[in-house]
Amino acid sequence: MENINTQLQAPYEKMSKTRWFYVVLPLLLLFVVSTMDKANINILLANKSFLEDLSINGNLVKGTLSSIFLVTYAIGQFGWGFAIDRIGPLRAGIAGILLWTLAMFLGGISESISGIFWSRAILGIGEGVLYPIALKLTSRWFPANEQAKAQTAWFNGNAIGPVVGLPLIAIITASYGWRESYYVLAGCSLVTLVIFWVMVRDYPSKHFATNTKELDYIENNKKEEAAGASKKSIISVLKNPMFWVLTIIYSCFSIGFFGMTTFLPSYLTETKGIAFVNSAMINSGGFALAVLIQMISGYLSDKLMKRAVFVAVTSGVIILLMVLTMITTSSTSAAILTILLISCLLMPAAITMTMLQRVASSEVMGSIGGVFGCVSYLIAALGPIVVGTFSQVTDSYNGGFIAIIFFFILSLILSFGLMRKGY
Repeated sequence: MENINTQLQAPYEKMSKTRWFYVVLPLLLLFVVSTMDKANINILLANKSFLEDLSINGNLVKGTLSSIFLVTYAIGQFGWGFAIDRIGPLRAGIAGILLWTLAMFLGGISESISGIFWSRAILGIGEGVLYPIALKLTSRWFPANEQAKAQTAWFNGNAIGPVVGLPLIAIITASYGWRESYYVLAGCSLVTLVIFWVMVRDYPSKHFATNTKELDYIENNKKEEAAGASKKSIISVLKNPMFWVLTIIYSCFSIGFFGMTTFLPSYLTETKGIAFVNSAMINSGGFALAVLIQMISGYLSDKLMKRAVFVAVTSGVIILLMVLTMITTSSTSAAILTILLISCLLMPAAITMTMLQRVASSEVMGSIGGVFGCVSYLIAALGPIVVGTFSQVTDSYNGGFIAIIFFFILSLILSFGLMRKGY
């Protein structure tokens, strides 16, 4: 009788939400802390004590400090991508997080600019693990009709990180010193390592909190990820023109994001006359608004399944906001426009990565994600250098920002092509 009762109750078992709590939440926290770690330099470049202690001067040097991270970040993604397909996202993630924790500690003990360069380089290698593991886990744990929501959820860490981190770093630096900001961030990285290790597993079927109903739901709703050999072969995916269109679009947004955010605190302080701590708060406000925009766009993108439309519209809006920010003479208007601009910079990147699920299966997503990230961030490394070089040549930040606009125009054009293909 007891067995009969169990069988009758089983079909009514409530579906577990393991994929949202045990996968998305740890990924979100990882992106929050990693973004704080990489954004640390943007605040410190506007801090006089940091610049004087390490004898840093000139926008080209500042841009290079950001770009060295992006180069090793790209290389790291390539290597980690293939490693993840072999050893799994959990073990690869633990190794990567340990590496970037070491990088933050090294930054804190640096006595010269070369030490900061090494810290940034190692940080890039370590953090290179993030996107491949996130794409791999999303591909395994989420059906097609939830992938945009899941991806924008953990991608929101790129916005929440600056919301929390920029004011925190500015306050710690102003109150205690720039070295202490590195040590605090190293401690935060260790905490996220423990959370990731305890909560995440490579497969839904291997997780202690996943029930049968959730497993069935995940498998039965993976409609968009076809079982075709072309999506399971790395070579076939790399031969697909759509993969490269997505890569170029993501590269354009990455160039714009890193080119702009590297210099925005300095731009607001030096050009618009906004105080150091206030400039950090303005940047933080932009990232806070970005969280809301990404949540809405992720929901609508899954509902309408017209992802390229979101990318195209946002490209146009970013171009308009950049122009308005450059021509305004009011510090208040500059602050408002900067908040709106930053809020739009992240969303198209998350949606673009969601479209990557259409060209590659979960079996090769680690490797493909690594190639995608490697190419994108090698190109993105040009962003801070482009802004730094053109700003220095023209003796104005506007010169660098105008150069960045051309990359957003390219993303707009390519997005129209994706729309015609039904993306």
